[in-house]
Amino acid sequence: MNHSASRARPVAVVIRVLALIVGCACLLLAAICFAIAAQVFVQTGVFAQSYAMVGLISGVLGLLALTLGRAWR
Repeated sequence: MNHSASRARPVAVVIRVLALIVGCACLLLAAICFAIAAQVFVQTGVFAQSYAMVGLISGVLGLLALTLGRAWR
């Protein structure tokens, strides 16, 4: 009859699933940003530093979110 313990498990599952979804979305955004930066470089010869930075930050955040999703219990 411990209601607080019965609620803790579904909340942990929701947090874990959301962390995995956010991690995958961030990695997808990173891939899109790097693809745009590469396309700009191929077409103009100028490195699109803003896209590369957003891709790098998004990639790091995505990896952190995936790590949190795997570690959360």
